[in-house]
Amino acid sequence: MKIKLIIIILIFTSVSSFGQSVLKSELKKMLTETLVKSRNYVSDATNSWFYDNTENDYKTQDTLTFKTARSFKRDYCKIINWTFYEWNKFRLEFADYCNEPPTKLASKNEDYYEFLVEEKDKNIFVYLKNVNGIQDKFKIVELTKIEPIDSGNDQFDYRIKLTRIK
Repeated sequence: MKIKLIIIILIFTSVSSFGQSVLKSELKKMLTETLVKSRNYVSDATNSWFYDNTENDYKTQDTLTFKTARSFKRDYCKIINWTFYEWNKFRLEFADYCNEPPTKLASKNEDYYEFLVEEKDKNIFVYLKNVNGIQDKFKIVELTKIEPIDSGNDQFDYRIKLTRIK
């Protein structure tokens, strides 16, 4: 009986969704963690949150899911990266890995965004602001921390699900 209880607890804690209860401070902590851990020397380190843009729907899709895991198999053709260089600032990147040679578009001035976070009525809203002002608005509908495939202090695996506000 005790073993079953431990297994249930382990399963429950291995995938934990913060969802609506996520706080602005928790989001900042998570973004900071991914940035700090990505700077540890690991050959496949990344500070990017990526979205599968194979359907070319990044600008039109109402719900976007971004992932962070270093260990996640990226078998997408086209990827949108939010590559953070500070916890609240990122560079928007467009990459195509299905054509030879694989390509990533050079970043322009308007590809640099500020990630503005607002907590209102127990919800978290994110505003993406570049040199031209606020370009996108999202509500965080789910924030999930998943136990990474690889163990170690430099591993992380988060997923964030955003709903576009029009």
